[in-house]
Amino acid sequence: MTSTDRIEKKILLRAPIGRTWRALTDAGEFGTWFRVKLEGNFEVGRAIRGKLTVPGYEHLTLEVTVERMDPEKLFSYRWHPY
Repeated sequence: MTSTDRIEKKILLRAPIGRTWRALTDAGEFGTWFRVKLEGNFEVGRAIRGKLTVPGYEHLTLEVTVERMDPEKLFSYRWHPY
């Protein structure tokens, strides 16, 4: 049985765990990766929003809600593209 409510991916990054964790869970660094200017910080159960920075899509707002953060182990969130 498969589920279509999630995207999961495992990759090997040749970087320290702490640095990788910060790159994913710091809203500014996350925004650089995913090309969105988020307003605020990630917190479990809280939604933050920001405008996309992709040329031609700057009029769209991304909303991210953090479901779970287990330091340096798991970062789970839901998003809505606009």
